[in-house]
Amino acid sequence: MQGEKCVIVGGGLAGLAAAIRLAHAGMRVVLMEKNATVGGKAGTFSKDGFTWDTGPSLVTMPEILRDLFESVGRKMEDGLTLKKITPVCRYFWDDGTVIDEDKEFFRRPEVRRFMNYAEKIYELSGEAFLKHPPERFHQAFLNPRNLRLLHHLPKVMTLKSVDQMVRKYFSDPHLRQLFNRFATYNGSDPYRAPATFNIIPYVEEKFGAWYPEGGIVEIPRALEKLARELGVEIRLDCPVTGINFQGVKYVADGKTLFEEADIILCNADLIHAHDKLLYSQESRRESEKMANKELSCSGYILFLGVNRRYDQLSHHNIFFSKDYAREFRHIFKRFKLPEDMTIYISVTSRTDARFAPPGCDNYFVLINSPTTHMTRDENYFQNLYPKMVIRRLEEMGLDGLEKHIVSQTVFTAYDFAERDNATGGALYGHASNTPLTALLRPPIRSKAQDNLYFVGGTTHPGGGIPLVLLSAKMAVEMILQRSR
Repeated sequence: MQGEKCVIVGGGLAGLAAAIRLAHAGMRVVLMEKNATVGGKAGTFSKDGFTWDTGPSLVTMPEILRDLFESVGRKMEDGLTLKKITPVCRYFWDDGTVIDEDKEFFRRPEVRRFMNYAEKIYELSGEAFLKHPPERFHQAFLNPRNLRLLHHLPKVMTLKSVDQMVRKYFSDPHLRQLFNRFATYNGSDPYRAPATFNIIPYVEEKFGAWYPEGGIVEIPRALEKLARELGVEIRLDCPVTGINFQGVKYVADGKTLFEEADIILCNADLIHAHDKLLYSQESRRESEKMANKELSCSGYILFLGVNRRYDQLSHHNIFFSKDYAREFRHIFKRFKLPEDMTIYISVTSRTDARFAPPGCDNYFVLINSPTTHMTRDENYFQNLYPKMVIRRLEEMGLDGLEKHIVSQTVFTAYDFAERDNATGGALYGHASNTPLTALLRPPIRSKAQDNLYFVGGTTHPGGGIPLVLLSAKMAVEMILQRSR
């Protein structure tokens, strides 16, 4: 290990976390990031006096983030201050129903029954899925302390969908829609995604929803600072153009150069890496297999600066569509932006007033979107669809919203594809719409190259801040075991 060199391709949260752990273990680490800042999707955008997060909007399972700092002898609180958000989310329907996801909500008898079911999924599958790569699942499932839980195995291995199990517990259409929406946390369709994902609301209740003081971008900033302190060399504006057994080819100052490495760890989109960066016959075969798999959804984003504060809004808000099943058919089958759309709005200025001028709010508006399979129509993206979204919000209670918008910027699947090298603009790589694609995501260790490892939202265990940090932890453990 001492003296060995690792080159990390991509400075997202997983790449930064892996760099920190490897440098602490004594490895020489060089991290190459194609953009001008690290953080990947966890970035920030400012315009007209407003500031917005550009990707993840909350932190769940904060102990995973804390564990990263403590693993190198630091305290998370020295670099980050997390604030608990309550209600976690406020939900709106066009019949006037409003539900807050708070302690009282989780005390409802029917919700409690569902959460008891979800807890059993977590007890059995949590350790296996969150702490082990798929090839080692059996080690967790066969752990003696877990044998008493094996009677819950049908809850994990069921062929039922998220929606089918939600319907079993709820007759209220509002609650059905509310709990179905958790499948979108990994870009999947609740009417096809396996019921195992009903673990997500349990995790959200158990560990809470948190927001870093200063914005989500403070997480990559804190990790970058820690990585540099541990001796990681971070090269920005440094796109990698190729990977082989000896190292990586990259561009700096207009020149194509080569950096040798004993270990290569890729935090780039895994599908993109196989298609564009790896050149072996095995990687070609893997790329062809990946090309035939369904992608997760993407996102259509409006960054809105609003010069009025609507009292009904909380930090996190969801305005539901009238026909949820039809919305997902539009996204995954017809590859069209839904005209009857579910609208998520994060208003971080409700937690941190620095994000908007006095008396104003910053709206991060997100609609689940098809990938770049949809027709590219800039007039529709930039002008017509925003008007549809704003009109829908006005119908659902934000009266006169359009006249109070003083700043507007659009970000589409095509922008995700360009900025993040995300295949098709998909936010999470392959969709998890079948049990196999959900539980057996592309492996952390490359099949094509034995000194190459993958981390981030497109590999195991999936997308979201805690999961990408866990992918980094698993990868580093595998690297360290290899080097012994």
